[in-house]
Amino acid sequence: MYYLGVSTSAIGYFFQNMFAIEISPAEISRITDRVLPEVQEWRNRPLETVYPFVCLDCMFFKVRVNGVVETRAIYNILGVDIARKKDVLGLYSSENEGAKFW
Repeated sequence: MYYLGVSTSAIGYFFQNMFAIEISPAEISRITDRVLPEVQEWRNRPLETVYPFVCLDCMFFKVRVNGVVETRAIYNILGVDIARKKDVLGLYSSENEGAKFW
């Protein structure tokens, strides 16, 4: 979420609401600094040739775009390979939810 521009405060709010876990914006920044190299590695990994099942879902988050906070649609693309292994294929940000994004 941080990589897509979601603010550290909004991420903390998400964890509080979804998991009843309080995480400060400073702690979220420390965590993201440690994991960003792994995120880059994940984004550049090779994908399977075939995913017989692909699921697309969307959630809305407050995201900072060019210094301005706005609500954006964050799409999660989940693939299931031939061995039935689930794999997050990508996370994408759009101004809103709709068929034009697909």
